[in-house]
Amino acid sequence: MFAIHEKGIGRTRRLLGYILSLLPSLGVLASGVTKFFPNTEIHLLLQALGMDDYAIPIGLIEMAIVVLYWVPRTSNFGFFLFCSYIGGIFVAELMLGDVPLPALTIGAMIYLGTLLRKPSLIG
Repeated sequence: MFAIHEKGIGRTRRLLGYILSLLPSLGVLASGVTKFFPNTEIHLLLQALGMDDYAIPIGLIEMAIVVLYWVPRTSNFGFFLFCSYIGGIFVAELMLGDVPLPALTIGAMIYLGTLLRKPSLIG
């Protein structure tokens, strides 16, 4: 009943969907892990946003979102959480005065990868 991809999806489409989903997932997971190590570049960025005290909770949230996204039973919920989190990354990059290209790239990859595997999510 619960699956990471829908039945009837072609092999190429499914594989491309997995690749587009896996790459940003690994990036966000790695970002979550680095929040546990002090004195990293991420901590400097969080300090610029006034959020350096929340590095560990943010890291836990990042890792939880990735896990929820890849567990078949919670993958739809994880997808929507992932999209919401990417929106937060977008805003944070704007607040830092950066071009939000990483957030747009990660968001597009997650969105396209998921929709290639689960087209029913678009309605």
